[in-house]
Amino acid sequence: MNTAKIKYLLFLLPLIAVTFQGFSQRKGFDNLTHFDDRKLHFGFYLGMNTMDYRLTNYKNIYDNPVLKDPVLNAQAQAVYGTKNSFAAEIYQIMPGFTVGGVVNARLGRDFDLRFTPGMSLGNRRFKYLGIEIPKTIDNLPTPVNYLYTPSAYVDLPVGIRYKGFRHRNLRPYIYAGAAYRQDLENKSKSENVVHLKKSGQYAELALGLDSYLEYFRFTAEFRFSYGLNNLIRHDIGVEHIPYFGYMFKELNSNLFTLIFYFE
Repeated sequence: MNTAKIKYLLFLLPLIAVTFQGFSQRKGFDNLTHFDDRKLHFGFYLGMNTMDYRLTNYKNIYDNPVLKDPVLNAQAQAVYGTKNSFAAEIYQIMPGFTVGGVVNARLGRDFDLRFTPGMSLGNRRFKYLGIEIPKTIDNLPTPVNYLYTPSAYVDLPVGIRYKGFRHRNLRPYIYAGAAYRQDLENKSKSENVVHLKKSGQYAELALGLDSYLEYFRFTAEFRFSYGLNNLIRHDIGVEHIPYFGYMFKELNSNLFTLIFYFE
């Protein structure tokens, strides 16, 4: 999906949310009064996201245990020269798109079990400070001091919703859960620089508001996904040295998602 389409969705989805919530309050009576009594129901969702990394750099790149290997150490010295300290940061947060389905099981008056499998498409951009990736890196516009790492996640989140009291056609809730994500994106360019694991585990927390319309329930939710595992993958093979990836001691993923559910 190109940037123009994503920006269009960023404008359209919040407008839909405000419109639906307004409709839910225009009626003089309560809608779907027995909706929450269902033992099981289904739905789908659309959303927009931003992806981020939490970075920790080695103060000295040769503190990385991988570079204790004499062959890799010699290769690193040939690439880095006399410099041994590098830094990078996430630059220019970019919007992404999220879509998926909902399976909701009622656990009680105030609790639901939610399974919301889907896909999240997005992009991150590293900015290397004070350095340029050398011309020897294949398939990259060189020299550059930034690097894109696109992602196409298969999302498998599961969690518990605790629902507040319903007021007319509105009902707030909080959500806590966990998610497993598998990245399907082929990072052929960025893999020459930094190697990342394809899968990750996340802790998730969300706040949301259910709006009961005449024929379905519409929900707006803001969800924060906190990556738990270190995504850095340092390959030992000398043919695939991640030239400026060894600077990272730890790299974790974060996702911020605004989701609109239709159930």
